[in-house]
Amino acid sequence: MKSALELAMEKANQAVGGEEKVKLTDEQKTAIDEVRKQYEAKWAEQEIALKGQLEKVSAEDPQTLAEAQTQVQAEMNKVRERLFAERDTKIEEIRNQ
Repeated sequence: MKSALELAMEKANQAVGGEEKVKLTDEQKTAIDEVRKQYEAKWAEQEIALKGQLEKVSAEDPQTLAEAQTQVQAEMNKVRERLFAERDTKIEEIRNQ
């Protein structure tokens, strides 16, 4: 069974024209793995905080729960996009070293 990193590397290799064009060193692979772990942790932290906000709103005023859920979901999407864009930029920088 392949790890998530190996699967991601295969997809990236295919996207740039095959494995023969992209050869990463062990240090680059380790650095990419670290960046992914860091950003997954950042996302989890933000997700917990945003869900906490939703719980607080629902406890205060259950009637506005649907509106609050929509707002929190929109904010979660925005945060996720920003974090993963940062992550992808850093990974690309590592690949280009």
